[in-house]
Amino acid sequence: MVITAPMLHRQLVLVHAFEQVGATSAAQARSAQQMSLTPGMAWHQLVAQAVLRCPGEGRYFVHLPHWQRLRRRRLVMLLVVVAGLLVGLAWLFAVRPG
Repeated sequence: MVITAPMLHRQLVLVHAFEQVGATSAAQARSAQQMSLTPGMAWHQLVAQAVLRCPGEGRYFVHLPHWQRLRRRRLVMLLVVVAGLLVGLAWLFAVRPG
């Protein structure tokens, strides 16, 4: 799944909003209305990735271990892409005539 920078930012804002109100467990779950949030694409992506979890009644909380795992996975993917680009550039300069 390709995630754009604005989508990453929106996801980060959502997670921080849940953290700020202490909604980090099922007992502290809050509804989008209680937090003055409108569920959108970023929200639904986080739900699909089990970062936002719904214990019932339309209330959600952020599952911090999954959020941290998702961030680490994204960082690793970024590093792999950057390393691949650097290897590609090095190869281009190595085989360049002249």
